[in-house]
Amino acid sequence: MALSSAVFLAAGCGWSPPSGNQSAPSTCTPTDGPSADDVGQAIASLPNDEQWRETARGTTSDCRLHWVQVAATSPAADAPGQVLFFDRQTPIGTPTPQPRPYVAVVDSGTDTVTVQYQWRQGGDQACCPTGIGTVRVRAADGALEVLDPIPGP
Repeated sequence: MALSSAVFLAAGCGWSPPSGNQSAPSTCTPTDGPSADDVGQAIASLPNDEQWRETARGTTSDCRLHWVQVAATSPAADAPGQVLFFDRQTPIGTPTPQPRPYVAVVDSGTDTVTVQYQWRQGGDQACCPTGIGTVRVRAADGALEVLDPIPGP
């Protein structure tokens, strides 16, 4: 029984790393970050060939860098997504100029956020991208500073 379970797990499709380190509980208040209107305007700046919905949000523990993760409403496993960043209430951009599939925030630290990108390689199915990498970003001088090369094809 144990062997068949191990074989089943090894044959599973795709891979997701464990969640990143969880930072201490936030002392940030809602007024530290973007308002619903700020987020709506940032979403409106994304390509309009997709309908977008918010899927997650968070902030660094210093309450300066706020992020909102959005995804296309398409049910496809490889539908595009994007992470919108704000320096408190001010939108400061996205790590990539165009939305990409398989994007997620995996860690929020003191002043940096780590974004994970995945991509399909070779014969990967849409459900199961095997390419994976991360990028750290922070707010600096009123702009989004990308600290690592954007991974992917």
